[in-house]
Amino acid sequence: MNNDGLPLYPSEYETQVQIKKFNSKGQAPPQVQQMPEQVPMAVTAPAQLLGPENTMTTCQFCHATIKTAVKYTTTSRTHMAAALWGMLCCLCCVPYGSESAKNSDHYCPNCQRYLGTYVK
Repeated sequence: MNNDGLPLYPSEYETQVQIKKFNSKGQAPPQVQQMPEQVPMAVTAPAQLLGPENTMTTCQFCHATIKTAVKYTTTSRTHMAAALWGMLCCLCCVPYGSESAKNSDHYCPNCQRYLGTYVK
């Protein structure tokens, strides 16, 4: 058979023929059923709904029912708001004093661990 640049595929006859293996007694070996592989499953905690203010939730680390402690952090959005306030009315310190232009980082008051951020 010449390969004229076309892929070679087996003929219909070759795909229909099944080759069976026989043991020394001339019998086909019994079919062994394979067990499906067990895939480990990751268990995820339900998503916490954290808002811009303190939130009642269960800490995923110490498993206590808590009201989160919030720390506000400045972001690039805070700096852009300060630049805008500075250009409009020379009050560039307003966004740094207000919490509305900052992200809210939530912490557990019992174990002091970070729980998540509410991005504004």
